[in-house]
This record gives sequence, C-alpha cells and structure tokens, in this order.
Amino acid sequence: MAHEDHLRSQRALIEEEPLFAEFELAGLIGTELAARLPEHLWVVFAIARVIASSQTALGQRLAPLLARTDQREQETAPPLPTVAAEEYEADLIRHFHELPLIYPYQFLLPEEVFYQRLAERSLWLPRPVPPRLYRFPTASDTFAPDPRKQKVYVLFDVSRSMNTRWRIALAKAIAYVFLERNLQELGTIYFRTFAEHVGARLSAEDVPSYRQLLRMLLLLEAHGRGTNLQEAIETAIEDIQQHQSLSDAEILVITDGAAHLDIERLREKMGTSIRLHAVKIGHERIVPDPAMVEYYARKLGTPDARRLLELQERRRQLEHQLQLASTTARRSMLAHDIGVLDRLIGELAHKVAHYATEHFGSDIEQLSEVFVELDDIDPAVIFQLSVEQRAWLERIARALLEEFEQFHRNDDAERMAALVEYLRQLLRYNPDAERLHTLVQQMEQALRTYIQKVRAADYATIEVPPTAAMLEHVRFALGRGGRHRLSLVMLMRIVWRRFVRWLRRQRQVRIARVLVQRRWRRR
Repeated sequence: MAHEDHLRSQRALIEEEPLFAEFELAGLIGTELAARLPEHLWVVFAIARVIASSQTALGQRLAPLLARTDQREQETAPPLPTVAAEEYEADLIRHFHELPLIYPYQFLLPEEVFYQRLAERSLWLPRPVPPRLYRFPTASDTFAPDPRKQKVYVLFDVSRSMNTRWRIALAKAIAYVFLERNLQELGTIYFRTFAEHVGARLSAEDVPSYRQLLRMLLLLEAHGRGTNLQEAIETAIEDIQQHQSLSDAEILVITDGAAHLDIERLREKMGTSIRLHAVKIGHERIVPDPAMVEYYARKLGTPDARRLLELQERRRQLEHQLQLASTTARRSMLAHDIGVLDRLIGELAHKVAHYATEHFGSDIEQLSEVFVELDDIDPAVIFQLSVEQRAWLERIARALLEEFEQFHRNDDAERMAALVEYLRQLLRYNPDAERLHTLVQQMEQALRTYIQKVRAADYATIEVPPTAAMLEHVRFALGRGGRHRLSLVMLMRIVWRRFVRWLRRQRQVRIARVLVQRRWRRR
C-alpha cells in the first residue's frame, strides 16, 4: 500500500509540475518540433521565472508593464450596464485535486480503467466558462461585445544587435510572461516582428492561437540587418486606425533601442487615443553618420546645432559663388573661406554627434507612457541556481526517472527529453551542481535505452509505440547533447578525415591542371 501511495505521489508530482505545463503550453511537448531550435530556447523559461517573481530586481523593474491595468478607462469611463452569461463546458481534468468535480458516472468504471484515465488526465468534468460580458447600449435593443476588452499590439525587435548579451532571450522571456498573463485574462494580442522591414501581423485571442503565437515566439531568431523602429510603430498605428477590431489597442515595443525616431511625426499620428509602452534592453551605441548628424542638428535646437546649420548653409552659398567666379583670385579666396568653414563644421558636427550618441535611444522614452530600461543580463548571476531551486529540480528529475524506468510511458520520455535540454543549459553556469549533472546523465542513458528498444521493436516494456514526432524530439535532445561531449579520440578522427579529404582534393586539382595544360599544348 505504501508503494502504491509512493507511485501515486510521484505521478502527481509529474502531472502537476508547472514547468512541464509551461513546456506543453509553449508547444515543446506533445507537438512536432522544429528540427533546429535556437540555442537559447530553454533558458527563456529560466529568465521568465525570474521576471514573474515580484521578489527579484528584474521582476520589480518590469512590474509596471506586466501588471498592466487600464486605469485611465476605469477612471474616466462611466459604468455601463452589462449582462453576464454563466456557462459550463465539458473539459478534461488538469490536476488531481479536481478529482471530486468529475462527472459521477465515471466512478462506475473498472478500477484499472479509472486509474489509467486518472493518470492520463482523460477524466471529464464540467468546467465553468469565464463570464462573457456584453454591453447593453441604451440606444439599441441588441447586445454587443464590450469594447473595453484589453488589446495590446506587440512590436518585437529581431535585429542582429539583439543576439548580443542574451538580449533575444530576455526579450522572449518578457513577451512570454506577458502572453501568459494575457492568456489568463483572455485579452487579445496582436504581434509583429521588425528589423530592417516589418513582419506580418499575427493575432491571438483564444487558447489555440495563444499556443501558436507562443511557439512562434520561442522559435524566433534575430537575423535582421537594421532596426527600422519608425516604420514598425507607424505600421502599428495605421493598423489600429484602419481596423475596427484593433481600436483602443495599446502598443508595446520590445527592443534594444538602436534606432532614432521622428517623434513629432509619430505623436501627430498617434493622437490622444493611442498609447505606447516600451522595454529597452541594454545601452546600445552607434557610430553616427553624416545623415544622422544632420537629422539631430535640425531636431535638437541647441546653440551648436543651430550654428552648424548656419555654417552648412553658408558653405552651400560659397560653393555656388565658386562655380560662378570668373577670376583666379576670386576662386582662391572662396576656396580658402570654404576650407575654414569645413574645419568649423567638422568641430561642430563632432559635438552634435557626441550629444546625439549620448542621448541615443531616448526618443522611444520620450514617446512612451510607460518606459522600462533594462541592463544586459549576466548569465552567471541570473542562471545561478539557489539551494531551493536545485532541490526542486532534483526532485522533479528523480521522480520522472523513477516513473519512466518502471512504466516507460511515451509522454514521460518526451518530458524527460525537454527536462534534459532545460537542465543542460542551466548546468553550464552551475558546474558545482553534481547531483543534477548525475541525474542528467542517468536520464540521457534511460532515453538511449528507450530509443534502442524502439528501433528493435521491443515493446514488451513500452505500453504504446511512440509517435514519429515524439520520437524525433527525443532524438533531437540526445543529438544536441552529444555535440558538446566529443571525446578526444573522436575529435582526432574527425580532424584526420577532414585532412585526408583536403589532400585528396588537392591531388585532384593538380591532376586537373596537368590535363588542362596538355590540352592547351596540343592545340
């Protein structure tokens, strides 16, 4: 009896573990994964846990954005008469504590079938649907959806500069936590990536579309050659203004801030109905070019900027006079004056460029209602596991390993593959976590044995043959781990084979040259 209780507690620990629920929600368990996953993918979940905690400095910095409430609407909008529709729908259980709520007829099932369905979470229960609020307009006798439902338009930077210092992982973690919280509130999300060009518009307004958007977000890679933030914001504004379904949507920008904006133009387009919030990651600096210097000279209005514009205009006039000059003495005098102006213009341009560089990235801050600037994360600090976190991960890994070795469930194999990849990334910054390293090796060996049995069609200990997608996930996990553990002998073999191939190619090239020379001599 004690053994059965232990097994049930192990199974409950696995089924109710939030980490596996996050993997499943993001499409990393139970779906067909991409053959090539970003290297930083699994640490996104670790950063997201730090962000979601109100006890961490990073979580506190992002709290104004992540704990968003539409305070302006609450303060100014008059109370509207609404009608709430309470409904229930049949759904599968998600946690074991929901067992008393299942449909009673299922208790009549045979004991083995009942416990099997309980373990697989395939028992049914009536789940209450969140009330749907409908506005009752006084000027009409029909119901209409409440227009105050929260809508957010996310602009996500995928320029190459986001690949530095873990910025893309931090940006994904911010968007991931934001999407998870909006999923709980049933808010609507519109999403675009941007770099030198703006990506296609995506939307999420129910659970399936949220899952799809989360998976797409995690698989994103930063490869753009520029940061056209101006075009991205203008595109979002035009979408909001042209589509009724986007009305009242707020804009959230996640970027490293490496772009300058025409603030006056954007403010005119936004008007008073569109609000913008921004997260700026890092302290990016750029090398100012002449076009940028001239742009800031016209924008700043400082004495140096005004003087620079005056001298540039004076230089254009002198150049025009130089073209019209008829005598050598006149041309020589004008050329001398232009040389003096060039030196003065160079000095002032340097000052304007220095000022613009120091204040670079402040454009988005001036445009934002809520602005959060974050330092680049230190992986050695943010991925450092505390004693409690190590104990938590050890408990999960040990329970999963024991359950898998006893029952060889396919879904546990996929959970184990995901957990192995997650721990590999974290253990790179926790070399002293010896017990976790050992558990990872044991899980890898268990997965290799599992793959061997599947290849040999040995299903004596495997309940159901695995699906192709699940089997590929396990293979990918083992393959990606193997790349980092090449032995010295294997490495020398690879080097030797490549050297032999190189020698063969050189020999073939020499032979080809001799043949060509002979043909030319014959001609």
